[in-house]
Amino acid sequence: MSQAVIIKSSKNGINLVLDASMPFPELLTKILHKFTEAERFFANASFAISFEGRELSDEEKYQVVDAIMEQTRVKILCILDSDEIRDAVIEQKCREMQQTNEEKEARRQSRGCFYRGSLLPGERLETEESIVIIGDVPQEAVVVSQSDIVVLGELSGSAFAGMSGNTNATITALSFLPEQYNIAGVYGSPMEKAKNSIFSKRNKTTQAKMAFLCDGIINIRSFS
Repeated sequence: MSQAVIIKSSKNGINLVLDASMPFPELLTKILHKFTEAERFFANASFAISFEGRELSDEEKYQVVDAIMEQTRVKILCILDSDEIRDAVIEQKCREMQQTNEEKEARRQSRGCFYRGSLLPGERLETEESIVIIGDVPQEAVVVSQSDIVVLGELSGSAFAGMSGNTNATITALSFLPEQYNIAGVYGSPMEKAKNSIFSKRNKTTQAKMAFLCDGIINIRSFS
């Protein structure tokens, strides 16, 4: 291709079209140069990012995102891939995180943070902001947030969202099978376990779900 890096807008954010053969260190430099050139246009913008034209490892994707955020004023909300369920979940989450509100609490909730990797059984993760976990939350692991929780993997441990009393908080997971889940002090009903409890992360029959509060009761919405 004539250009090593092309920046395209997409319905969910920014799509980077990358040269397929250029060594990655050189390509990373080209990407940063491209964003630096366009920094005045992108300054303080928040968006999701996706990649096209080249297969990048997860580590390479993280290097690209970290470098962009460290050396420019751009904020990358999340990385999109081609998985339809994952795209649907992240697209909704990106919309929520991009919404602005005059109230200070809403601005605080919109920031969010990421945790890359799966938790270990017995591990506990706590945050005051929305949290996106790129991995699994296994049984006996616990996630606590004062705002939203998103698990881009299997949630089979415990998730406690909106623990500051935030009744608008949600819990979303690609595979929603928590031991316990709680929003703003309200516990959800136990989830029915599948007969075959061993699933591949790539099992396309797994259905993403989101838990949310309505009239003091936790409801579950499925992503079809």
